[in-house]
Amino acid sequence: MSTNFTGTLSTRFRLGYPSPTPVHRNPCRSDSGTAAKEATGWRESGTMGTKADTPAALYALRSTHKTWTDREANANKAWQASWTAETRGRTSYRYTPRPTKKMLQLHEGLRKRQSSILVQMRTEKIGLKDFLFNQRVPDVTDADCQCREGRQTLSYVLLRCRRFRQLRRQELRAIPGRQNLRAVLNERKAAAKAIRFMEQTEILGQFRIESPPRQS
Repeated sequence: MSTNFTGTLSTRFRLGYPSPTPVHRNPCRSDSGTAAKEATGWRESGTMGTKADTPAALYALRSTHKTWTDREANANKAWQASWTAETRGRTSYRYTPRPTKKMLQLHEGLRKRQSSILVQMRTEKIGLKDFLFNQRVPDVTDADCQCREGRQTLSYVLLRCRRFRQLRRQELRAIPGRQNLRAVLNERKAAAKAIRFMEQTEILGQFRIESPPRQS
C-alpha cells in the first residue's frame, strides 16, 4: 500500500494537482517584505519603479549631523593652520607639530605641581639659568650649569650633566630613546619619569620636594 500511495502522489504532482500537505505562509511577513523591496524601486514585473521618499525627519537629522560634522572639520583645520603659522611657542610646536588629544593624555595622573613642571619642560620656559639669563632676570649673571661644563638648559640637565649621573641611571635608564629629549617628553610614562628626575634635582626651587620632618 505504501508503494501505491507514493505512486499516486507522484502522479498527482505530474498532473499539476496541489500538494496534499498544506504550506503555512505568513501573509504579514510576505507583504512587509514586498513593501520593503518596492521602497527601493523593485517591481515584481522586473522593471524599476519610483523609490519611496526619504522621511522628512530622517532628512533633517542627516542634514543637522552633516552641518555639525563640517563645522567641526573646518574648525579643526583652522586651528591647525593657525598653530602652524603662529610665530610664538615654536618650542611647543617642535614637540607637537599637529595638535591632538595626546597633549592632554600626557597630563593624566599627574598632580598639579607635576603638570606645571611638564608644561615648563615642553615649552622650555623653565627656571633654569639659561632661560633666566636670556630673560635678564636680576642676579642671574650667566647661563652656565653648576658643573661648569655646559649651559644649564633642560636638555643638558636632563640628559648630560655629570652631577646627576646616578639620578639619571635611577630614573631614566629604562626609557627607550632617552638621549632624545623630544622622545622623552612626548611619551606619557617617560615624561612622568623626567618630571620625577627634575623634582629630585631640586634645581627648580618652587617645586622642591619637602623632606619629611625628622622624629627625635
